[in-house]
Amino acid sequence: MRPEILFVALLLAPDCHALATRKKPLLRRIRSAIAPFSLPFYEDGLRFSCTGCGKCCKVDGDVWLAPEEVASVMDRLGYCPGDAASREEFRRTYVRAEVAPSDGDASLSWMCLKREEGACIFLDPLGKCSIYDVRPVQCSTYPFWPSLLRNKDAWEEESAVPDDVAIEKGSDMRHWSPEMGGCEGISIGGRRESENSSDNENAKADVESPEDGVLESTIVERDEIVLKMRAARKHWKRFPVQEIKESTWYL
Repeated sequence: MRPEILFVALLLAPDCHALATRKKPLLRRIRSAIAPFSLPFYEDGLRFSCTGCGKCCKVDGDVWLAPEEVASVMDRLGYCPGDAASREEFRRTYVRAEVAPSDGDASLSWMCLKREEGACIFLDPLGKCSIYDVRPVQCSTYPFWPSLLRNKDAWEEESAVPDDVAIEKGSDMRHWSPEMGGCEGISIGGRRESENSSDNENAKADVESPEDGVLESTIVERDEIVLKMRAARKHWKRFPVQEIKESTWYL
């Protein structure tokens, strides 16, 4: 056997069981063995489970619908996307801003949703999305946005603990807020495991224990993460107003 092949084989040997069960592509298996620093921090997946709290729909910020999303939402609500009067009624009811193309083709407009009582206009009284099956890319890809996956710190900084969980003085944990946002479905166990404080270990148990009524997180695989991240990036790049993308709306 050639020396370089033997070298790679020996490096991969300790991970044989993991590789067999995870079935990573060969190139990623080799990179993981000889150059792990070249792989994203989410190479082995990320812990996340949506808690259904609806707080991501209450963050201070904009939700922009792409033209095809406008049509899908209108159809879902019983409007006729191709009818001018129907489109105008939808606009008056649900839209607070619009970016129309220079040629005046309304079917190619991007629309920004209104907010009611500090939340997305489509958040129902039970705290659920009333258009969930046709929710925009911005919503369906969260929290796997490029801005939150640029590094491990950015991902962990988006994590938030439920409001009924006490945060000890000096801890880097935080609660959700409209201004700062945050996601309670992101597990921050990895961050706390790197700390040696027994108090933090107890806090970890408080947050993640099923006995406290908190959902246990599951592993979202790398491939799904990448698909959602790319979809969010493509959606954001398509938006036609650079000034808005650089100031008030980013994914």
